[in-house]
Amino acid sequence: MSQLTIYLDSETQRKLTLAARREAVSLSSWARKHLAKAAEESEATAWDHVALFTGTAGDDFIPPSRDNTHRPVPELEA
Repeated sequence: MSQLTIYLDSETQRKLTLAARREAVSLSSWARKHLAKAAEESEATAWDHVALFTGTAGDDFIPPSRDNTHRPVPELEA
């Protein structure tokens, strides 16, 4: 069986631990279940699942503008 290492900040760790406890399963079982579900959903994106733990922006959220001073990544920005 494969292994996956994820580095989490303490707040995310706390939230994941509480989520696993609510379902009365180990943290690894909880993560395996939810990662498998996320991988199977045809319309889901990685960001859909991040919102479960980070909150969501309201309708009045205005993203900051990009200053476009970053270096382009070959093959990604043509």
